[in-house]
Amino acid sequence: MVRLLEIFVALIIVAILAVVFAIALPNHRHIDKSKVYSAPVRQIYDVLNGYRTYPSWPSPLRAYDLKVRFDFYGPERGSGAKINWIGSGDSKIGNGNLTIIPDPVQDKQVRWAIENNWKGTGKTFTYDLEPSENGKTVKVTLGYDVDYGWDLLARYSGLYVGGEPSTLIQLHLEDLEKYLSSVPNLDYKDTTFEVKDVAAQPLLCVSTQAKRSLDEVADATDKALTQIQADIKRGEPANAADAPPAETDSKGKKKAAPAAPKVQVDTTGPRMTVTSNWGDENYEFDVCLPVSRNDIKLTDPVKAVQSYAGKVLTTSFTGSPAQLPLTRLLLKAYALTHGYAFDDSGTGPGRFYDELTTTDAHAAEDNQSFTVSLPVTVQQ
Repeated sequence: MVRLLEIFVALIIVAILAVVFAIALPNHRHIDKSKVYSAPVRQIYDVLNGYRTYPSWPSPLRAYDLKVRFDFYGPERGSGAKINWIGSGDSKIGNGNLTIIPDPVQDKQVRWAIENNWKGTGKTFTYDLEPSENGKTVKVTLGYDVDYGWDLLARYSGLYVGGEPSTLIQLHLEDLEKYLSSVPNLDYKDTTFEVKDVAAQPLLCVSTQAKRSLDEVADATDKALTQIQADIKRGEPANAADAPPAETDSKGKKKAAPAAPKVQVDTTGPRMTVTSNWGDENYEFDVCLPVSRNDIKLTDPVKAVQSYAGKVLTTSFTGSPAQLPLTRLLLKAYALTHGYAFDDSGTGPGRFYDELTTTDAHAAEDNQSFTVSLPVTVQQ
């Protein structure tokens, strides 16, 4: 009996010591890690200020669950943007979400609120961005903060904040670097972009190619336009049924069939150039004219097609046509940092296209106006 009493007293003492020790433990924990990236600070900020790219990272969460599922909520980016994850089966990561805390500071800081199965409240990831003086690299520090309050068991879990939370911080920093490596390393902060809807319209096009020089591309373009405009000028009906029937004379002989009435075809927009392949030596592209109708008789290589219909990411500039390849790369970089999906194969309707919007027929070659567009899909 005395021995049982001694054990009971010992347990009480241990419990009291455990409570005292827990009270002595901090009610808040912080841990952070840093990594230096060779990417423009605006690219890094844009990736972190929304979650549309997050499932395309190698994904820190997939390190724990390959079958984890993601869903988006709220705005696409900025304050209130949210991503939920749902783990599979008895997944270690369970279910949870990340939400961008209001008022991120452009190019400086983004904070994510975390809801998951870790102990504590007020769990946050804070990304601090520090560009180097020359602007070529950016130091990103990712910190994790958590409050335990008077949850004494949770305070004990804080002893292991250097475990799973630290590992997840490292995975986020490494996967961010891997994702950024797929983005053209271009600073687009001074370029204005817009996502808009475009409707399909009839086009007359010629597929062509040229060496990658302004003169040869211009020559190929002019030749294609001449072929298209010749068919427009002829305006022959595509179907023989459109021509009037042949008449007969008084002796029953057929007279020569009268010419079919000319079809009126109007140009309805600026010249378009649709990129198929910007190769090391050659540029493959389609030259197109938007027209009021394209159901006319065409001569090879002119073809009738419908333009792309849907959402496009677009930007405009005034300058030399030599800027077009760089502008396409800027669009690609912006699309990748904002999670806009696009077809990079160079085939089908999802190709880059530019429109010559110059209104001054006497404008110098280095003072031409262009609108460049990339068909995109905005993830929901």
